[in-house]
Amino acid sequence: MTNYHNFTPGRKTVTILFMVIFSMELAAGIYYGYFLDTKMGDAFARTANAYYVFFVEPPRFASVGLVWNPLPSMLQLPLVAFSQIWKPLVTHGIAAAIISSLFAAASVVVLFKTFLKLNISLKLTFIIISLYATNPFIFFYGFNGMSEGLTFFFMIYAVSCLVLWMKEGAAHYIMRIAFALALAFFCRYEAIPFAAAIGVGVLIIIFFGPAVKAFAPQGQLKETYYYAEGTAIVLYTPLLFAVFLWVMFNWLISGNPLYFLNSAYSNSAYASLLNGGVETPWELFRNVVWEKSAPFIPGFAGLVIVRSIRRNLFKHDFFVLLIMVLAVILFHYLMLLSGSSYGWLRFFSYVLPITVAWLPYEITQTNQEVPTRKLILQGILVMSLLVSWGLTLSTLENPQKSVEEHISMETTESRRIAEYINENLQEEKVLMDSLRTGEILVNIDNMSNIVVTASPDFYESLEKPHKLGITYLLVPNPEEGAGSLDALNARYPNLYAGREEWCEQEVTFEGFKLFRVIY
Repeated sequence: MTNYHNFTPGRKTVTILFMVIFSMELAAGIYYGYFLDTKMGDAFARTANAYYVFFVEPPRFASVGLVWNPLPSMLQLPLVAFSQIWKPLVTHGIAAAIISSLFAAASVVVLFKTFLKLNISLKLTFIIISLYATNPFIFFYGFNGMSEGLTFFFMIYAVSCLVLWMKEGAAHYIMRIAFALALAFFCRYEAIPFAAAIGVGVLIIIFFGPAVKAFAPQGQLKETYYYAEGTAIVLYTPLLFAVFLWVMFNWLISGNPLYFLNSAYSNSAYASLLNGGVETPWELFRNVVWEKSAPFIPGFAGLVIVRSIRRNLFKHDFFVLLIMVLAVILFHYLMLLSGSSYGWLRFFSYVLPITVAWLPYEITQTNQEVPTRKLILQGILVMSLLVSWGLTLSTLENPQKSVEEHISMETTESRRIAEYINENLQEEKVLMDSLRTGEILVNIDNMSNIVVTASPDFYESLEKPHKLGITYLLVPNPEEGAGSLDALNARYPNLYAGREEWCEQEVTFEGFKLFRVIY
């Protein structure tokens, strides 16, 4: 069997590479969060969930929530625990930035080690991983605390193990992919279509790939089937167990096994706020899927060009990559068709890390060419990543094409509300739904008298606020954003308008009203 271990990098080299990327990402994250005071909503939601674990009474792990995949919040717990010493860890998103920066650096290390393990030159390796690490979109999502940065890592790790398995056929790579898929699921639900694509790819490789056949009996279809069956069991057991755990946690804690899917805080609930579009499937594909995917596709397009030149486009291994690339894009296209997706730019970005993780395998094929032809082919791959670099920069600079990336959470009014509570309501028991008030909650000094969604008595307090000692209610404007999903607005539709006799309006803030319970 071919030996692919000639260029295993030393620990010092890997450590330096990791620290360089981590330092760059974290510096940008601190500047973005602390000095610019900017946060992306979904990144903050993960941090807030971690905050509730420690500071919502009573402290308990269940407060991490049952809608957002829990791993990004869980990883922040050690950092959030110190937020009472340095509040910006939470209020300015620094904890999230640290975690996403760590995974951004780890992604580059995995790529680096895989490239060298497949005997790709150090110069070409550094060129490619530099183009990936500094790609404006990848770099931005490396420091902004979003869960995509973590998911990119697990996808890169899975694809890297897949290409090494294709080359070597060693079963331990399948085990590594299996745990990467399970952990990816605890970051984002896109792990499900990606895992399905990996599984199809593994089957294609088993039945058509030359390297893996060395581990399965030759000329015996039945034995090959058994080998495929065993591989599938190993591949999917951790993921299925992860899904089972998530469903059971939802069931045991909320009483609804599909709480993450159909609760008032789920993605489907948020999607209900979308204005009903009239776009046809073709218009959705052209105006959303294609436009949002375009900055991330050039690397894959360059690979197609190289394969076309080498006349090996319609080979089994290419279809493995094609299925992985299309899986998540198709998933979000179907979500758009069903009216349950906002169609954010990041939903269509996964093709880039998947393609870059595949490149070491592709480059090993071009190494068989004569020097001049090899240089041209590898140059095409590098240029394609450079084109993607430019397109992502252009897209991120355009607010129409990257809407979410240009939306920053409003912090001034939230801190003003928190300051009012800190100064005037220290001894009062305040009820609020954390759906819209997370930014307020993390700035409150004393959480012991605050009853929020994560509190065990939240729903009882919602039904009988005066009997459970609730003295104040903080309610968001139901006409703004997701305010209509707020539990107080849902339970008391006339509350914000001031038409509930059992409470009276005390203070009006921008987007919120504070009511005092009078009986």
